[in-house]
Amino acid sequence: MHLNILALDLDGTLAKDGIVADETWQALRNMKAAGFVLILVTGRRLSVIPGIGPFDEICEAVIAENGATIYFPRSDTTVTPFGRLAPEVIQKLEGLGREIEFGVAIAATWIPHDREVLHILSDTGYAATVEYNKGAVMILPPGATKGSGLKYALEELGYSTRNVIACGDAENDRSMFEQADLSVAVANAIPAIRDLADTVLNQPNGAGSRQMMGQLLAGKIPPYRCRPQRRIQLGQNTEGDPVCLSPFNLLDSNWGIVGSSGTGKSWLAGMIMEQLLRIGYQVCVIDPEGDYRSIRAFPRTIVLGSDFSSPPSVGDVITLLEYARVSIILDLTLYKRDEKITYVREFMQALSGIRAKRGLPHWFLIDEAHYFCHTEGEHLSDLFLENAQRGGFTFVTYYPDALPKKLLQGIDHWMFTQINHQATINVLRKNIRPQEKSCDLDELRQLNARELYLCLGDTPQLSAPASGIVRLDGVNRSTQHVRHLHKYLLAPLPTDKQFYFHVSAPDPGVRPAASLWEFRQALPKLPVKTIKFHLERHDFEKWLTEVIHDDELARQVRKLAGRPVKDEQLKEALAATVANRFDELESLI
Repeated sequence: MHLNILALDLDGTLAKDGIVADETWQALRNMKAAGFVLILVTGRRLSVIPGIGPFDEICEAVIAENGATIYFPRSDTTVTPFGRLAPEVIQKLEGLGREIEFGVAIAATWIPHDREVLHILSDTGYAATVEYNKGAVMILPPGATKGSGLKYALEELGYSTRNVIACGDAENDRSMFEQADLSVAVANAIPAIRDLADTVLNQPNGAGSRQMMGQLLAGKIPPYRCRPQRRIQLGQNTEGDPVCLSPFNLLDSNWGIVGSSGTGKSWLAGMIMEQLLRIGYQVCVIDPEGDYRSIRAFPRTIVLGSDFSSPPSVGDVITLLEYARVSIILDLTLYKRDEKITYVREFMQALSGIRAKRGLPHWFLIDEAHYFCHTEGEHLSDLFLENAQRGGFTFVTYYPDALPKKLLQGIDHWMFTQINHQATINVLRKNIRPQEKSCDLDELRQLNARELYLCLGDTPQLSAPASGIVRLDGVNRSTQHVRHLHKYLLAPLPTDKQFYFHVSAPDPGVRPAASLWEFRQALPKLPVKTIKFHLERHDFEKWLTEVIHDDELARQVRKLAGRPVKDEQLKEALAATVANRFDELESLI
């Protein structure tokens, strides 16, 4: 399970009437003993926390004063990452003679004294944030919130917000919920927080917190709703309804992507990977054939290995994953078979430490998994299984027959592209888990090029999609599949695949385009009549789709053809569209 960091509010969440029950303290100790990272996030002043209980013994950070003041028990240091209120503001607040409390970095009062506070801030001109919470009025340094304080503490400790489950009850927990990967409201939470939360517990205060911790200790996530902006889009079912997965399904369980050669397995895996990267997860790909190089176009994503004579050091890769927080594609294309297997074995052995310590990377993709799981790779299969116990592994293969039975049976969910061999279907039927037996594997031979079959096991995702055929209508990759790029950008095509331009009279300057490069070079030289002829017949779209395999460029050309642009302007627009797309694709290889 990737959610190994628990950010907890105090009043109304852990505590009731300012008191944390003995049972709650024990639950917190059990979580710490199980390896969870605990962080207290409260609006209370830092000075009062020790009087409530031994949070410094249990938590890796105490985020107090609504995020403005952070204490790190291990190093016994206190920081105010957003600064403090200006002395002139503090002096004027002290002069009010009202019920005002001062912390390390903030001041606090109660409604209706907020009017005087706002007047002071307006009068002095100093920047500050005013936040309301259950009638309390907190005056904070600019930028200080529970969410920003949590983010700062996580960065200092070397953790990711994508591993955080946050639990709270009131207005000032909103920013913390927005940072966390899963937000949980206790039953007594105010309506606005209940509406914002991914899941709402059926117990209040400490009882609710204990309920959640008990589920996490059992390796379970409370049933949750997936935020729309976090959904992984797969396509549409046969009824035309969208089919979406929660990323937790990918991060907390193991998947198999299986299909015959050339049926789009790597394309599908890359499409899922791109969406995970957009959401902010860290991914790692074992890429033995160089199918994922183009994804380096995403920010904080790098390719290692393809341009070197030997694999990058496993230690260096682990360091990059842990501290640089980049996603890594390990391209092993140029390495010999035994070198690939040895390298991946060493990598898997080193991986367990960072997974246990940091919960990183969030998702692993093992492409051509059969390559590593033959008889000689039995030890490597065991390492895959060992690391996959935490979930987050996806195995891609056209040859599941070569995967050990224990590995096949360790897969929770499946995606299938077309499978042409009945023997492969028989292997799957014998080895998939009982809860997936309802999947109709006989349909796999009938799938077309733009369909997959989703076989989903048990999941805590509310409104999870049903198993069945998924049509990839409207779903595209942001980056082009590399195997197409290498083949069609510059390399000459066979004569029967080249594009032959229609001209009214023989013209030695107009030659067939044998690659996308030659197509780009030819367009500015062609007569407008030739361009309009091919656009009206959709010849360019057809060639770009069926030969060049660039659906995105074909879409752009089709869009251009439908615009009311005339003659030379049309020619210039088409030439620019193709040139821009070529430059974009060339930068990916």
